[in-house]
Amino acid sequence: MKQFISMSALLVLIASPALMQTGPVAQADQHRAMLNTYCVTCHNTRLKTGGLALDGEVLDRLNLQSAGDDAQVWEKALRKLRGHQMPPPGSPQPPQKDVDSFVARMENALDSAAGDSRVKGPKAGYLPIQRLNRTEYAASVKALVGVDVNPKEVLPQDIQVEGFDNIADALSVSPAFLDQYVTAARHVAQLAVSNPNPRVSSLKYSIAANQNPDDPPPPGTRGGIKFKHNFPADGEYRITINDLEVGPYSNSLERENTVVIMIDGRIVFRKSIGGAADLSLADRKAGTGRAQIMERFSKIPVPVKAGVRDVVVAFVDRSHVETSEILEKL
Repeated sequence: MKQFISMSALLVLIASPALMQTGPVAQADQHRAMLNTYCVTCHNTRLKTGGLALDGEVLDRLNLQSAGDDAQVWEKALRKLRGHQMPPPGSPQPPQKDVDSFVARMENALDSAAGDSRVKGPKAGYLPIQRLNRTEYAASVKALVGVDVNPKEVLPQDIQVEGFDNIADALSVSPAFLDQYVTAARHVAQLAVSNPNPRVSSLKYSIAANQNPDDPPPPGTRGGIKFKHNFPADGEYRITINDLEVGPYSNSLERENTVVIMIDGRIVFRKSIGGAADLSLADRKAGTGRAQIMERFSKIPVPVKAGVRDVVVAFVDRSHVETSEILEKL
């Protein structure tokens, strides 16, 4: 029995060195041998081919988990190995499995070294979660779902840092701000999806309240009104034009004018008013005749897709020459 125990202990002692050689040290020696065989012959401190030397202290540190000390050297080498650019074509090539094993080991070592506070070098600063500012939010909504929103109406004022409202430090997300963005998202979704069963309603736009000198009417038109309207669903809408200056005095009907309705720049209605026929009708029937003229511009059926649309009601611009006679200089 004693002899059996002695033999077992001897077997363990003999096997232990062999087992130790299968660990990281053996793997490092294998990688060192690969570099010595296929790389160091060109990339050494004497030749320094391509500005890269893999011998000396750089190679000595291969056994240690201190790749961060030579991070730039190893990153340059690994880029070449990953791209199968080294060793160059025509030179002896190491087995691909050895290359893959070496690259994986060095990448892990570099990643570990990057997280070590003792490694010198620039550190990325902490960046909290960042949101869009109001202007970016409105532009993104328009690009994604085609809905125009006024960011001042749906979101609170952005904080400015040195005059800028798009700096990451100023675009933090607080619980109150998150509630505002959720509310704005619901509003945008309602505008984008629309209501399939909207209630019947009417809305009046006055010329005086919608005059904007910074947003003139389209070229080729004059007078009229331009505004944005949210059409809640696809369907046929009725537009009534109330004021076309058809009053008790019929001088406004002496000349023919053309009224147009435009939706997003497309003419959806076009009809003339004035001229000999309308002037005669107003003269003969007075108020009844004027009512018949305005009936043409009452409850005009216009098919419109849901969404916020640009609406223009205006006259087609015409020549200011009022007669065909030859004009003379005064």
